[in-house]
Amino acid sequence: MEDISELYKETILEASRNPHGRKDSFSEEGADGNRQFIHAAGFNSSCGDEVEMEVEMEDGVVKSLSWRGDGCAICTSSLSMLTDLVAGKSKEEAISLFYDFLKLMNSKGEGEAPESLGEAAALQGVSKFPMRIKCALLGWTTLKEALEKGGWEQFSGTCPIDAFRGHKEK
Repeated sequence: MEDISELYKETILEASRNPHGRKDSFSEEGADGNRQFIHAAGFNSSCGDEVEMEVEMEDGVVKSLSWRGDGCAICTSSLSMLTDLVAGKSKEEAISLFYDFLKLMNSKGEGEAPESLGEAAALQGVSKFPMRIKCALLGWTTLKEALEKGGWEQFSGTCPIDAFRGHKEK
């Protein structure tokens, strides 16, 4: 089990050192034909992590996710993994991935991670540390808010674990 733990730790560090999707500037928000650019921002008041996100949608599919901001290694690696995971997914699939990741963060490090999460399963160990769960969830929550509201939103990035506990599987 020690080898798996080390592998996960290295996966998280690598995603933090070389984050995918990090960008300095964004496109203008709005629609252009079948393409839509959605912006959202999130802030974790408990540690200061912050993220601004741009989701490029084309024909109802996430074409790309870009982000900028400041955050700890967990927040940054989670955003990087999220960027790779949602590319090519429909809005519904991306939101479903959010709930899979939320389930992972509620696992307290026990059980199997949902296969749908790919490398993001490496973050399961974070679920053992309640103060770090918010760091891992910030990007995911920001994405969900962007997709559901379809426009620029700023929210506090509160941890949705309690809301999840009331969430019924479909």
